[in-house]
Amino acid sequence: MVTKKKRRRSRAKRINHKAVFVIFALFLGTLITLTWALYHSNSASTNSPPTYEEVYSTESVLHRQISRIEHAIYESLYQRRILEKNVFFLAVKPRVEKGYEWDFIELLVNLPNKKSVVEFGKVINNELSPLGPDVRYKSESRSNHEIVYHILALGFYTHRIRVIYKEYKAGFHKGLPKVALIIDDLGYDRDLAVAFFRLDLPLSFSVLPLAPHTDAIVREAHKRGRELILHLPMEPKDYPYFNPGAGALLTDMDERDIRRTIGDHLERISRARGVNNHMGSNFTVREDKMAIVLNELKKRNLFYIDSRTTTQTVAYELAKEMGVPVANRNVFIDNNLSQKSMKFQMERLLGMARHSGTAIGIAHPHEETLQLLKKYLPRLKKDVKMVPVSDLVS
Repeated sequence: MVTKKKRRRSRAKRINHKAVFVIFALFLGTLITLTWALYHSNSASTNSPPTYEEVYSTESVLHRQISRIEHAIYESLYQRRILEKNVFFLAVKPRVEKGYEWDFIELLVNLPNKKSVVEFGKVINNELSPLGPDVRYKSESRSNHEIVYHILALGFYTHRIRVIYKEYKAGFHKGLPKVALIIDDLGYDRDLAVAFFRLDLPLSFSVLPLAPHTDAIVREAHKRGRELILHLPMEPKDYPYFNPGAGALLTDMDERDIRRTIGDHLERISRARGVNNHMGSNFTVREDKMAIVLNELKKRNLFYIDSRTTTQTVAYELAKEMGVPVANRNVFIDNNLSQKSMKFQMERLLGMARHSGTAIGIAHPHEETLQLLKKYLPRLKKDVKMVPVSDLVS
């Protein structure tokens, strides 16, 4: 009897031990699963690409109206089958008013005769009228040979289109106009970067310093003899709500930290020819901070391209004063990935080059952008001279 009781107690203990073991195993498995999920969640958030430019994040109702106007202009020009060589972007001037920032654009359209000007007026009226009361325009006859269209969005003067029917002579540049195109924000998709490398164009490639595939992309660029730029993250307005990513220069950093950060990044982007800013609308308006950056570039014989993420940037003028080779970005190609928007921006880039002799565009590693460049490849080889951006700094 005693023996049976002992056996039952022993069996009960084994069952209890099994139950405890099963519960512990389940707990441990759950803990491991949660830890794995948390790790990969953090890893994914760390490795996911940041917003490419501030203009993506801060798009306002004004910018949306401007985009609608530019679609209408594009339709007006190409419905009439106006040749690209007869469209010139005369000026892109930054404006600030009532808390809004935008680029005021002036175009010149050269048409063969007065009849074609009248027809163009009908087309642009048909395109602009449906945009509603937020978009207004008026026409003005300046001479027997010129009509000017003034376009306003939300009461802000955004576009001026000069339509002339006499021969227009562009700027006094010799040979084909020169165009440079920077592919920004590389580092998060190696395969897409390589696809841009394979394009038969002398593009310049701007790489983020601390992205997951930075090292591999830099090696590939060296292997293919491509021009590299450090895409230097800088503090934007409304930081940290808008985050420029790892390794950013912040306005509360002292001189030593700024210099050290730039040095570390340039070691990662080895053989970089220059630097352009990633975001930076809050940093590039600070003359004291930009002077530190530009002085560091001057010591290293590097150029600076102002991406102009704010109309109030001081970087370009300050670089000129300090003797740092510098240039401004003229056009963002792919802020809006619709085909019409990107085509308008490409035509804007080429039209500026036709007028002034040079133009600099910035694009981003999107599949849509890659396909756009493939479509424009024949014109980029025939109508302009594509050059690395280092050729256009002064």
